[in-house]
Amino acid sequence: MCLVPGGSKTAVDSGGRWNRWAQRVSQRFGMSSPAEWIVAAALLALLVVFKIINTARYKFDTDESQHLHVIWGWARGFIQYRDLCDNHMPLFQILFAPIYGLIGDRATILYEMRFILLPMYGVIMWCTYRIGALLFSKRAGLWAVIMAGFYPGYHFCSLEFRTDNLWAPLWLLSVLVLVEEGLTMRAAWTAGLLMGLCFGVSMKTSLLLLSVMISGTVTVLLIGPSKLGIRPKRLGLVALVYLANALLIPGVIMLAFVWKGIWPAFRYWVFENNIVPGLRNHPAWWILIFPITFPVVIYAARLIIIKRAPDPVVAFRRGFVFLIWGFYVPGLWSFWAQVSRQDYLPYQPLAFVLYAGALLAISDHLAGQETSLGKILRRVPAPAFVAGVQFLVALFAHPFWVDGGKHETDLLRATSKLTDPGDFVLDQKGETIFRQRCFSPIWEPMVVERIRRGLMIDNAAQRCVDTRTCVATKGKDMSATATRFVERNYLPVGAGLYAVGSFLPSARREDGSVDFDVVIPAAYKVIATDSSMVCGRLDGTPYEGEARLLSPGRHVFILTSKSSSLAVLWAQAVDRGFKPK
Repeated sequence: MCLVPGGSKTAVDSGGRWNRWAQRVSQRFGMSSPAEWIVAAALLALLVVFKIINTARYKFDTDESQHLHVIWGWARGFIQYRDLCDNHMPLFQILFAPIYGLIGDRATILYEMRFILLPMYGVIMWCTYRIGALLFSKRAGLWAVIMAGFYPGYHFCSLEFRTDNLWAPLWLLSVLVLVEEGLTMRAAWTAGLLMGLCFGVSMKTSLLLLSVMISGTVTVLLIGPSKLGIRPKRLGLVALVYLANALLIPGVIMLAFVWKGIWPAFRYWVFENNIVPGLRNHPAWWILIFPITFPVVIYAARLIIIKRAPDPVVAFRRGFVFLIWGFYVPGLWSFWAQVSRQDYLPYQPLAFVLYAGALLAISDHLAGQETSLGKILRRVPAPAFVAGVQFLVALFAHPFWVDGGKHETDLLRATSKLTDPGDFVLDQKGETIFRQRCFSPIWEPMVVERIRRGLMIDNAAQRCVDTRTCVATKGKDMSATATRFVERNYLPVGAGLYAVGSFLPSARREDGSVDFDVVIPAAYKVIATDSSMVCGRLDGTPYEGEARLLSPGRHVFILTSKSSSLAVLWAQAVDRGFKPK
């Protein structure tokens, strides 16, 4: 075989340039070899692609449509808490209302809002990398990003359109400021304002605020204020500025609602509704976790983290992050009544920073040994294998080739077709998004428990009658009373929607008449399930398929045509191509 002389030289030069570039980049990030950098870069690229694909394919949580329904309300001139029930602080919804106004009522709105929020995940990745670099090395920061990104619990929850995915990056930015700049006055101002924005998004920030203030104080005491060049008086002033700034934004929000005369509704839904004595979704004995584990965390921070740090600044950074992690999780388990998967979003990136530092130390130790495992780890460290396993678990736990969001898209498309903008609906948490709900409270654990205890009236059925609500859904968390009302008075018409109506009894009297009851006054049509023409007499007057306004109460229909199975259904549903399923 004959080779072109110039071609072989070009290939060699090109390969040499690639090797030199890979060597420089691997050295810049402190990698053990160019092979480690190539594996890390490949995994990072895979993570980005995997995140984008799952953003478009992962199933929607009911919280996503709940938040979007409130945003729809702001965009339409409704006021949160007064006109629309919500148990969150309002900053997230207010910020996204103008964006919603530009997009409009589209069936794909949930996908679009997910992608609009996706850059916040980039903020989280950057904060994770920077904190990892400041605590350990750029190499640890990069592997922390990769491992946290592929961790299934974090990967999927962090792509949803929920308040927590604005809350978590704001929190990490606040922590990053304190880790990078230390306990300075400027850091207190900036980090405090960022923490205040967290409060504007969620009152769950109260636990994060405690974790920062207590962890910072304990870390300074463990190292010694003199070693850090901090005088106690100065430390107190920094803490005061930080706390004041953290409370500024939620204070302004509350004053705004007071000024608008909405304070009672705001206070109830944000504070009172979220506190139900005795209601927990985990065992009561978990309250012992914090008092048992946090002293152990403090001891471990002093013995393992702080004493082994190369200097007091690094000791503070590592001890501070370690104690935040060790305070937040036990505190969440012990003191938070309703622990949910999204509550872990703020701490998981910090946890993977610590995991990356520890895992790389172990991996490098094993790589120094002349064993088969050591030879492998010299080229590809342990975090790469952990990330690979996480990716496979995430891939098969929620395969992206299954369209998890199709149900919600079909529901929104059918809602727009079936109803007009002024129509009311009965749903669980606002999953129909584009329509006003006839029953204001959302069915979530706090509301359900309040109804059970008699602290809140479940008048969903009466509200359906009062507002002439002709369309409903049947969410799994709706009260038994509301569910029975839907089952008795509505018919499934597809895409998870129910239209008011009922099947007529198949057993007729000798004259062919049947009785049926109407609860919600509206225009109805008597239809045959086989789509044949229906003729007869409705309430004593001739009927030939036209819409008839029926009042609540009992009605009589006499069939004169040859149709068999009959139903009476909301006329608007029939006219728009819907029929009982």
